[in-house]
Order: sequence, then C-alpha cells, then structure tokens
Amino acid sequence: MNPNEDVEDNFLLENLPGADEMLSKTLPNKDIMFYPFSQNQSLFLKAFDFISQKNINETEDFISIDTKSTSNIPKTKGNKNKKTLSQYNTNQNKKNTNKLNTFTPQLPRFKINQTINPEVSWKIIADFNKLILEKLVLSSDIKIKVEDKLMLGEIYQLQEDLDEKVSPMNPLPLNKYEHMKFFGNVTTLEDEIIKTGSNKGNIFITDKILSVIMTCVYSSHPWHLKITKLGDNIYIDKMDNSEIDLVTVNESDNTPYDDDDRNINSYRSLAIEATLINEFIKEQMLDFESEKFEDDGPNPFVDENYKNDNIEHLGYRYRLWTIDDMKILVRCQIHSFSPIDEESESRKNSESEEEEEEEEEKEEKSNFEFTNVYAMNEYDKNVYLSKEGNLTGALLKKELLNNHLKLTKWGVCSYLGGVSKIKIGFVTRKNVKENNEHLITGFYDIHTNDLLKITNFNKNIAWGIFKEIIDHIRRTKGDAYFILMKTLGSTTAKSMLKLYKVPEDYFKNLDEEE
Repeated sequence: MNPNEDVEDNFLLENLPGADEMLSKTLPNKDIMFYPFSQNQSLFLKAFDFISQKNINETEDFISIDTKSTSNIPKTKGNKNKKTLSQYNTNQNKKNTNKLNTFTPQLPRFKINQTINPEVSWKIIADFNKLILEKLVLSSDIKIKVEDKLMLGEIYQLQEDLDEKVSPMNPLPLNKYEHMKFFGNVTTLEDEIIKTGSNKGNIFITDKILSVIMTCVYSSHPWHLKITKLGDNIYIDKMDNSEIDLVTVNESDNTPYDDDDRNINSYRSLAIEATLINEFIKEQMLDFESEKFEDDGPNPFVDENYKNDNIEHLGYRYRLWTIDDMKILVRCQIHSFSPIDEESESRKNSESEEEEEEEEEKEEKSNFEFTNVYAMNEYDKNVYLSKEGNLTGALLKKELLNNHLKLTKWGVCSYLGGVSKIKIGFVTRKNVKENNEHLITGFYDIHTNDLLKITNFNKNIAWGIFKEIIDHIRRTKGDAYFILMKTLGSTTAKSMLKLYKVPEDYFKNLDEEE
C-alpha cells in the first residue's frame, strides 16, 4: 500500500489548518490579496497541498476546499462513518465533471499599455503605491480656503420641468452640435488668464487635470501629466496627445472590449461617443430665452474667427484655493444654474456651518444654485428604455459599480467649481448597432456632496496626495520639468504613482518630433 494513499484516506476534514495558516501558505506573495481583484491577479496565486505539505505544480490537478464547500458535508456521529477528504473530493468530482469540462476562462480586456515609457535620462523623484497614497491625509491643522477670482463665459438657466417631460415612454432625441466649438479640453498653459495669474497664485491647473490627480487611487488605467516649475510657480499640464479628457465607459467593469477602433464598441470608440454625448447634453438642456448669469466677461478662448452661434455656452470660473502655503488657481467649468428650492436652501445653510472650507462667494443672487449636467450612456442594450429606466436612482446605483471613477471625477470637478447640484441624464442608443443617434430617457438630480459620499471620496486624502506631490517638486531648486505618471494596475503594494524629473529640453524635443 502506498503510504501517501493511507495518509490521505485517513485525513479528516476537521484536521484542516486554520485560515491564517492557509492564507500564509497559499499566498506567499503578500502584494496580492487573498481574493484577487481580477482574473489576471488570480494567475499569481500558488496552490498548496496541505496533505503532502508541498506546492502543487501547474501541471497537477487539484481541488481546493473552502468554508462554504465543507459546510455541505453531512455530519455523522462518531468517527466510524465520517467521510474522508478523498471520499468527499471523489463525490464532488463526479458531480462537477460536466461543469469542469465546460469551464472557459474570462476573456481579458483589450491590452492596455503605459501612456509613456520612462527614459534613461529621467530621474525618479517619488514613487507611491496605493497603500502610501491612502495614508497621505491632510493635517487637521491645515485649513482649506477658496476664493472666487473671475467668472467668464455665458451661463444660462436649465430648462424647467425636464424630469416631468422626459421618460422611457417619452424619450427626448439628443441633439447633435457637430459644428459647435467646445473649449473644455484647453490645457493649463494655453489659457492666457492662467499665464497672467502669477500675482494670484503659485500653482496653476484646470479642474479636469486636478480631478485626475485627486482620484488616482480609484483608477486602474495609466496616464501621465507634464509639470513645469518656473521659479516659485508650478504649472500642471497635460500632453498634446493626452486622452484624460475622454469620458471613460465601464472602466470598473470586467467586460471585454474589442481593441479595434473601427468597431463602434471598442474602448476608445465608446469613450469618444460618451465624450460627445456629455458635450451635447449640457448644451441641449439650456433655456436660451431665460436671463443669463451676469459674469465678468466673455468666453476667454473665443476670438474673432468664431460666431456666437458656434461656441459653447458655459462659464469658466477661476478659483483660488489656499491650502497651507499652496495658492492653487484652478479654472473650473460651470454648466448652468437653476432656481434653488427649499430643500436645497436648507442644505446650503446647514452645509455652510459644517463645511471646513471658508468660501468667500461673490454670487449676487441667492435664489439660484450652479448646476453641472452630465450623462450616463449605455451602448449594448436598451435597459434605459424599459420599465427599469423609470427608476433613475436605481440606475445610478447600478452604474456606480461600473463607472465609479467617472462619477467621482464629476463630483470632484463640481466640488472644485463650487457647484451645488449635479443633473445626470441617462442616454441610450436609438439602435444598439449604431452610435450616431441617441435618446435621453430620464434625469436624476443629486447634490455634489452626496455624490462624493456615495463614491467614498475623501477630500482630505485627495488634497493630501496633491500636497505631497507639490512638496516633492518644490524641493528641486531652480527651474525644472517633471512627468507625473500613473502606472498600470491598482493593486495595494504595486507602484501606482511616479514622479520623474526630466531634462530641460525633453518637452521641446518632443514638440519638434510631433
């Protein structure tokens, strides 16, 4: 008789090791959690045979027993009739033969590459993993103050009774503004207001770029930013070929995508489609017959070449955030304003007493609130057109699972701009096989702070991360140039954010090559 078989036959289930021992032996690599986030991470798990006390090779067949499966084993009195581990495994193998034969691994998503590759001439300044980033909490002694400096553009009131007019049974076709010029992607150093704002701040950035940094712990996709330090001033910019302005689709979902851009359902095609939908819907929701908000001047990016009918209608609010010795001038977008109701008024009063930020608002009217308009869009089915589409709150909760990062960014941008409320439209394709016609099936209103709460966004951690990056940059004497790179993946111990110092002529040579 084989001694190993004798040991196995007499191995009783209650002799299995404890959870801690199983965890330590099953997972020697502490960088990976016991329950992997994805199919790819599960490939790194090592199997351990607790009977022979050795690792199982990849070519060997094995079955792991967990708490749930062992709880199904019938219990009998006495040791005589107890089932051994081998007997139980044999029975389970017979029952699950068909399941094992038909198992197919989850298809991987399209291959994602780093947006930029570090060069030999780059010098690493800082390297953060997720665990470190989540501990960078802003000190409670540091107060956050914000002050409005300038409001430019044209801000109109939202159309009234939109929620009553639009429903899955009565959808509203989404208008296309293909000949309209949108300036939301104008980067930091292309903004003349920011260039001449050195007397107002020492750090300059846009709301979209800042939101990318403040939500980096939620992102699994790579990106990189360009940072220029001139004297005491720091300009945080995006590269010319950057796609951080694209609205992502189902980034948190594990659904596989086609990486062929000729396919309307490829990841990039869906991102472009979602970006256009978000530009169009905020224009369509405006009431141009209503009174405009009185601002300080026209759109800062419009010149004589553009006609009034061909430019976007929104406001650009320049706000100075003071955090310790950082004076951050942020250009924010304001999409519209709407009359304030009694509930919003009471919320505004209560939040102003509890809010840590000391805001010096310049709003002359007290009977309105700024509102940003965004759109959730579906592409592969028409759930929004079904009865389920009437429950917009339930739809938002469902979308939160697959689009957590996108919703968090919208909340952060609205928070930075001092926008009180967010109106989210639900948009679906008229025909799932075409991406050129869309229907609006409903809306859901949510206060900015409420959206940030349900996404578990922590303002103190977000500002702490930003301050840590700025502190590393400031330690470099004189003028300098940097690349802030978000790496691929989002595991706890793996490097997530890297700050490199690059040669002075790097960006100049890059522009010449392009």
